[in-house]
Amino acid sequence: MSYVDRHLLSSERVLYRARLSRTVFALPLAMLAAAAALPLVGGAAVGLGALLALFALGYGLRAWMRYAGAEFAVTDRRVIMKLGLLSRVSLEIMLDRVESLIVEQGLLGRLFDFGSVSIVGTGGTKDPFPLIADPLGFRRAVQEQLARPARG
Repeated sequence: MSYVDRHLLSSERVLYRARLSRTVFALPLAMLAAAAALPLVGGAAVGLGALLALFALGYGLRAWMRYAGAEFAVTDRRVIMKLGLLSRVSLEIMLDRVESLIVEQGLLGRLFDFGSVSIVGTGGTKDPFPLIADPLGFRRAVQEQLARPARG
């Protein structure tokens, strides 16, 4: 069971879930490709390729832990963010405390559909949600909840 599901309030419903973008695996995959190509050069490059492969595996494990440990959700009452597997950082902001949302996408983010969403809460708090896949969908889910009529 996910962190979000375990920490729902009574009668609270999850309306939208987001994950980290798979681009967190780009660097380890590029390193692994370079490590595989180095032995083709021959000589000392074989040892360098093996060393690079070890670094790639280390970065790959770190990327997997980051990917597997991240959860983002919009419920009918709040926005929830959780990062981390071994150590955890969680943020929960009630929807009535959200003042605005900022989506930041560079060129690569637009091409591969990832970006950062920052939620500005009352009192000027700015909470970033980094490298979210489909950040515009996440923003839309929050905005839909903010626009719904108040519950009685």
